[in-house]
This record gives sequence, C-alpha cells and structure tokens, in this order.
Amino acid sequence: METWRFLPIETRNGYWNMALDEAILKAVIEKRSPNTLRFFKWNPSTINIGRNQSLSDEVDVKVAKEKGFDIVRRITGGGAVFHDKDREITYSLVCPQKFLEKLNAFKVIEQFEIITQGIIEGLNIYGLEPEKGVIHCPALFLDGKKISGNAQVRKKRHILQHGTILLELDPELMYSVLKAPQGVSKSRMVRSVYAKCIGIKDFIQNFDENRLLISLKKGFEKTLGVQLEEGSFSDYELEVAEEIVKKRYSGESWLRKYE
Repeated sequence: METWRFLPIETRNGYWNMALDEAILKAVIEKRSPNTLRFFKWNPSTINIGRNQSLSDEVDVKVAKEKGFDIVRRITGGGAVFHDKDREITYSLVCPQKFLEKLNAFKVIEQFEIITQGIIEGLNIYGLEPEKGVIHCPALFLDGKKISGNAQVRKKRHILQHGTILLELDPELMYSVLKAPQGVSKSRMVRSVYAKCIGIKDFIQNFDENRLLISLKKGFEKTLGVQLEEGSFSDYELEVAEEIVKKRYSGESWLRKYE
C-alpha cells in the first residue's frame, strides 16, 4: 500500500492557503514531496476568484476591504467562492495523473470524481449520505443541495484539486461582497443560495469537527487505497510559498489580471 503525506487542519490567510497549494504541487512534480492530502481553514474570511475571472465583475472590493476580508485569484478554474472562516473546511489533494489512471480514472471528470469520492466515503463514515453531481464543476449534494464545490489545475501530468466542505451558510454575508450577475438582484441570489446549498451541520445534531476530519481521512484512504501518514510542510515548500505570496498574491497585478 502506497503511503501519502497527510497535513492536518490548520488556519492561514487566503494568500498563504493558495500559495501553499501551489508549493505542494511544485514540490510533488519535482519529486521533493510525496503525494499529499491537506485540510485547512481561512482567517480572515476570503473571496477566492477563478483563474480566468474578472475581479471587478465578481467582487465588491470596497466592501470586502471594509470587512477585512482577503481577496485572492487562484490558479484553478471555476467561479468566485466565499470562504467563511467559521463555516467551512477546505481540502486539497496533489498527485500524478498516472496514480488516478491506475484506479481506472482516465477522463478529467473521472479523475475529479474519484477524488471527491474520498469525501463521499468520509461523510458516509460520519453518518451522512452525500451524492455526486455537477454545478459548473463536479460537486457534492445532501438532500439535493450543494455541500461541496471543487476545482482543478493540471501541470506536467500532475493534478491539484481543492474544494470546500460547507458546515453552515450565511448567504447574506456572502453576497455582501460577491456581486450578483448583471440584471439579478442580490436578494434573489441570497434566496438562490438558500434554495440550492446547505451546510452539513443541518444534518447533524452534535457536530464534532475532529470526528469529521478523522472520517474524511479514512474516506480518502479507502477510496484511493493509500495510507495517510501525518506530516508537515517541508522547508522547500514554505520557501516556495513565501516567494509566491510576495511575488503574486500580495500584489495587485495577478489579482486584477482580467479587470
């Protein structure tokens, strides 16, 4: 059984969270680090736009700054996401495509889904029954409502996939900083989020975050057929991440790339 690195949950700001994902991808490609599963949170809450999105179309920057939120542009695709510091857990996974191909996942959608199957198995262990589906990108649902969105980037035959696991929702806070599509009111978008999304706490009487994380870890081990061994960031990854934060995420040029 192959051993992967497991990075237990920690909290960082938006710039560092996205830089660390990139640094892990770079290190795995260069064979400096093992395949890795990571869980993390965000502080402050962060608006995270897809690599091809326009900042001005997606985010009310003035309000976001007034509230003290970070704004980042990630290297993966998809739409704008609001990462609430108190209401979600995020995961990221980095591995070669050939590893997933050995599990008979050859197409992009198949590789998306075998990774999200780890979350499904983990939530099954925790006592929930999520289902897979698609809203823009592959997503997971409980009782027909979205609990997890996911995004990918591929580089040199390696995959970085990351995504959210919603614990609770605050659509009013979300759409205080996210812009509604042209011609659609924010109040309508808030109603839409309530109608289409939900947090897993709505299905659990006594939520236990530690038990959830243990269940998710087991779910990934079962799905991927690996052993996850707790580790830490390498000095190389931290150096790469710090450089990325300085050169890209803490500046304006990358963030306003498509303004």
